[in-house]
Amino acid sequence: MDLLQLCQTGRIKDSGLTACMGTVSNAESGYTYILYFPVNISKVTMYLNGERFTGGRMIILPILSALFLLVLISGVLYGLFTTRAMKRLTTAVQEISGRCYLPVKDSGVFRDLYHSLNTLNEEIRAGDRLQVQTEKMREEWISNITHDLKTPLSPIKGYAEILGDTGGQSEEQYRRYAGIILKNVSYIETLIDDLKLTYQLENGMLPLNREKQDIVRFLKELAIDILNTPKYEKRTIHFEGTADSIIFSFDQKLFTRAFRNLIINAFVHGDETTEIALCVSASDTELKIDVSDNGKGMGEEMTGHLFDRYYRGTNTGQKPEGSGLGLAIARDIIGLHGGMISVASIPDTGTKFQIVFLTD
Repeated sequence: MDLLQLCQTGRIKDSGLTACMGTVSNAESGYTYILYFPVNISKVTMYLNGERFTGGRMIILPILSALFLLVLISGVLYGLFTTRAMKRLTTAVQEISGRCYLPVKDSGVFRDLYHSLNTLNEEIRAGDRLQVQTEKMREEWISNITHDLKTPLSPIKGYAEILGDTGGQSEEQYRRYAGIILKNVSYIETLIDDLKLTYQLENGMLPLNREKQDIVRFLKELAIDILNTPKYEKRTIHFEGTADSIIFSFDQKLFTRAFRNLIINAFVHGDETTEIALCVSASDTELKIDVSDNGKGMGEEMTGHLFDRYYRGTNTGQKPEGSGLGLAIARDIIGLHGGMISVASIPDTGTKFQIVFLTD
């Protein structure tokens, strides 16, 4: 009986065959089965019942076992690797919170996560440095403002005691003493107003009363008002505008405070020869106002902190005047109107503040 006949009998058992292929037809179902054994089947017995194969030992079982073992080992190794990586990440987060983290090279599968941790660490440390610096400036400011409040109180108290004395003081002396008292009271009021205004701006408590007005006329009148002050009557303010009239909506009281702070600041930190220039220009989309001076200028470190609250930097070698809040107040008022302010300065050349408002 040939190989095909052996296959058709439904039973094959041969200790020497290494392959068997034949065709089996089932008369009831109409199907034709092709049998092929590409392995040594010397110890394999298989039966055909017309519906399925049944056999003693499956040939593919060892292969499946090997694959399962390989997958199991790979899973265990990957689990160990993932557990170790997660432990490193957990430790890194703890070190960042404890400020003892050392940046690692962002490579491997978790390189994006390590890069994020390195960036987070840098930002936290930068925030810590800024907080320390701000706290230091605030402590210095509190010390200075306390001293500044006590300084005018001394002459007020002294001259009030003199006025209370009925000893022979002339009327002229009384007027001079009263003038000194009023000057120091005005200085205290300015400091208190700065504190109050800063608090209101910082907490959004300041009402904004905007009205459409001529910004060119407003700045000219403000410059004249400052120059009419005896302290600055010998100073010079130049004015330049691209138009005789520019209508803009703003709060006149707040704008007076902001631009007065900018102009007075230039006079205070300059000398008697310092001159100020106001330049106003407008286009279809924006209003630009420049406040520049030919004073002593300042370095990058000072310009970087110029709008910080409580900062009282000076390059004159003398005690700075004011509360240290003037430029911060000016910035907040300009921001309240939707504008932006920037500063550029060159030592021994001058300083320029540029304010831009969008008008479209």
